[in-house]
Amino acid sequence: MNNLELFKKDENKEISLTSLEIAELTGKEHFHVTRDIETYLEKVVEGGVSKFEDTYQNPQNKQFYKCYRLPKREVLILVSGYSVELRAKIIDRLEYLENEIKKQSLKVPQTYAEALLEAGKFALEAQRLELENKTLKEKAEQNAPLIHFANRIKDSNDAILIRDYAKILHEKNHLEIGEKRLFKILREKGFLMNDNKPYQKYIEQGFFKVSETTISTIKGDRLVSTTKITGKGQIAVLKSILKAG
Repeated sequence: MNNLELFKKDENKEISLTSLEIAELTGKEHFHVTRDIETYLEKVVEGGVSKFEDTYQNPQNKQFYKCYRLPKREVLILVSGYSVELRAKIIDRLEYLENEIKKQSLKVPQTYAEALLEAGKFALEAQRLELENKTLKEKAEQNAPLIHFANRIKDSNDAILIRDYAKILHEKNHLEIGEKRLFKILREKGFLMNDNKPYQKYIEQGFFKVSETTISTIKGDRLVSTTKITGKGQIAVLKSILKAG
């Protein structure tokens, strides 16, 4: 891990990962990971993310710098917005650390009472895993109509107005998103500029089409732009909405 001293668990044997290790596993820059922590976790961590601040020593200049050491819950919340491949790397790492702790703490019960206690622990763990699997299955079933929608439009050459796309998301996919809220989401996620026009790179990628029409008014001719979203763009936006939960 770049010869940096990373903390995998605390004294209470609770799984944790540093922002450095998350950056190493995901291939992200460390400052991008710390930015994500300060942006997203600040909203869901009671007392703020400052309580997770830690330090590490750079082996080259021997200087100490700030990092974060996150418990398992906060790690999973953070990476929920990352891609499936990156989430898998983090989850694999967490499972590896959990298994290491189990190996270190595993001992043969010496009394009947200890044996009963261990059996109870295993039963609770099995129950927890079963509940997690059930939750994941329910989530997959919930997202199935949205995935079907994406597969249906992915090869479509038709472009539609943003307000019509909002209606489709609401009527066909049961997402409570109106036209104004969809425009807000598109701006927040960086698809559209403040004037609701798409950024040039997304036009070039085929997410949007912009047409311009000259209309005559009592004040003279005026150029009006109309933005439409393509099938490719609809999928990209849908994926972004699903990631946000």
